[in-house]
Amino acid sequence: MDDLAEQTRHMPTRKQFVAVISGNALEFYDFLSFSFFAVNVSRVMFPAGAPGSTLLLTLMTAGAGFGARPLGAILFGLLGDKVGRRPTMLATFALMGVSAIGLALTPSYASIGVWAPVLVVLFRLLQGLAAGGDVGPTTAFLAESAPPKRRGMLVALQLVAMRIGVLASGMVGLVLASMLSPEQLDAFGWRIAFGIGAGIVPLAFILRRRLDETLHLPERGPNVVTQLDVPAYLAALLGVFGFLLAGATGDFLFVYAVTFLKIPVTNGYLLQMAAAATQIVGLLGGGWLGDRIGRHKVNLAMAVLAAAVSLPLFRWGIAGGTLGTLALAAALLLLMATVSAAVAYAAFVEIAPKRHRAGLVGIGYGVVVALTFGLTPVLLTRYMAQTGDLAAPGYAFVMAAIALIASSIMLALRNAPIMGKASAT
Repeated sequence: MDDLAEQTRHMPTRKQFVAVISGNALEFYDFLSFSFFAVNVSRVMFPAGAPGSTLLLTLMTAGAGFGARPLGAILFGLLGDKVGRRPTMLATFALMGVSAIGLALTPSYASIGVWAPVLVVLFRLLQGLAAGGDVGPTTAFLAESAPPKRRGMLVALQLVAMRIGVLASGMVGLVLASMLSPEQLDAFGWRIAFGIGAGIVPLAFILRRRLDETLHLPERGPNVVTQLDVPAYLAALLGVFGFLLAGATGDFLFVYAVTFLKIPVTNGYLLQMAAAATQIVGLLGGGWLGDRIGRHKVNLAMAVLAAAVSLPLFRWGIAGGTLGTLALAAALLLLMATVSAAVAYAAFVEIAPKRHRAGLVGIGYGVVVALTFGLTPVLLTRYMAQTGDLAAPGYAFVMAAIALIASSIMLALRNAPIMGKASAT
């Protein structure tokens, strides 16, 4: 059987593709739900203290979950390269389900005292461990299942799944906030949100069990990477930092709008949902364009545009003081960022040789996502609280665009094979 026939035989069905990317969807559904209901969780699970201190503790707890991601990436990434993608994906997804349902069922501080925040932190750490470990094997599976001419689009589905998780969390949050009183949200509303996330685990787990293993499949294409180019890998990782910084800033917009701009909570959910929908469009568009006209051209053009307009566009969005202007500005910023994200992530995946792909992708991504998503909300919150400068998210978007520009230029100078058109990947 030739390579093409072997590859085609192992192509997943649509349902199985959904099962593969569901881990990332659950990861970001869980993360955003924790952010959306941070105030409710803080009042129920942490002892009362100085004004704002329980919320900050809750945000730091979310950051601790992201801090566990590198460890999970190392553990499960190396496991995915040794025993296979499929068994590793099953293990990480099961652990995600345990952490989600565990948090939903944890008794309140009033019931069990200090054990409540201890258990919250424990389940956040388990979720971070599983989420960090899931990225490498699932991304490797997608890259190894995809024909070279469609690899950018199919790898981008990993990032699309994250945004679907954000969109779903916004919808659930909006429905719960509209139907329940603040007291009911404190008592059980936020638990419903996490229970819904855990509810998708059994079906997706069953579908993942039916996947074929891709670790043994031969690589195809004229520029197969067999040895790790460390400088090129680090350059591609800089691109990952850029798009994850933009993503972390975008996911912070709900807390930003509600806390600093005093936008009603229900409008905050609408803002986050609109941002997620825009990002899905950008990621699909970026994956499609990168496969057709080349990763380097798409990434560089969009990142340069973003660097030029991000700050003035964000200032315009908040100057009007309305949901409409902020939503439009955020949508345009995130559209540019996610087009670049799709091609930058494909470049990062393709720079890694297959025998180390799950580990290299998972570990690199896990370290950077821990830094960006773990620290960005805390740092932006503290900076704006101390200075009153509400343009801070705009600065973060500019930094993200500059990182993407630098990554693209560095990879082009090294003539990295993944930066050509799809036919050369």
